[in-house]
Amino acid sequence: MLGGGTMARDAAGEDASASPDPVDPTPAVPAAEKPLDPRAIARASLQASRNASLWWTAGGVVLAVVVALLVGTAAGAWTLSAVLAAGAIARALGPRVGPVAITVRSKPVDVAVLLVLSVGIAVLAAILPSGPV
Repeated sequence: MLGGGTMARDAAGEDASASPDPVDPTPAVPAAEKPLDPRAIARASLQASRNASLWWTAGGVVLAVVVALLVGTAAGAWTLSAVLAAGAIARALGPRVGPVAITVRSKPVDVAVLLVLSVGIAVLAAILPSGPV
């Protein structure tokens, strides 16, 4: 029988609230289901500008566009294909958690996607008409 100020006791007569391994009744929430913190998102976006891989990737795309405008579309496509191949090599030879700009899935998937895109754009560059239309 529990009184106004008494604690619950287990079968051995010990205090049940002082058990050595308290069980947390609330289940762990996966990270993907946790609510977003706007301050954490803002901090992460500010830190992104300090990431060298993002600058190198953006620089490669800008270089491909400039080459396409100044030299020709086929040359720009070849440049973009080379940038993608360089990204595949960097992802393949880099650490498991590689450059942020090209690390999306597992290493084999990232390398395969970058290589397929590189070869695909190279094939399109090869069949692209390069003279005046």
